[in-house]
Amino acid sequence: MEIDRIAKFYYYGISPFEIEAIYSTLKRFFGAVEEQQLQANDASYASMIEIGFPIPFDESFFQVLTLEGWFRIKSLIKEMKRRRGKKGIKIFLRFNGIMKGINSQLLFSLLNKNDRNFEIGLEKIEYLIDIIPVQLDKLPANVEVVEYSYDEVNHKWNPHIPKSQ
Repeated sequence: MEIDRIAKFYYYGISPFEIEAIYSTLKRFFGAVEEQQLQANDASYASMIEIGFPIPFDESFFQVLTLEGWFRIKSLIKEMKRRRGKKGIKIFLRFNGIMKGINSQLLFSLLNKNDRNFEIGLEKIEYLIDIIPVQLDKLPANVEVVEYSYDEVNHKWNPHIPKSQ
């Protein structure tokens, strides 16, 4: 199922094969991809990927991308992390909207250097579909971005909800 919106793919420090694999997966499901190689801005990480999904993070995400597409992106990211070793990779997954009625962007930041915690965090994202609406039920008005970061000590995703202005 293709939609008219454009997926975004920004990165640094990844191979041409990795670029093509992610780009072609996004293009297959979203029709168009805005791609940009950035300058490295954090010497403590070998690579960075930001994927902007042009849809909200709700059940429709897995209908548009399909589980096959989601599993492919996850496996590509896990393999990239394995290849980087201790230098690590920063991953940002951005969604245009959270659910019906909440148009704030949702951002998952995965910055863990430990391989196992990185994988656990990535695997847990799909299970947040039912939890996030409950956590954000009373989201302040005019919040542009809600960022979730993975806490490797407690093994859970924690929201950072900015105060409305």
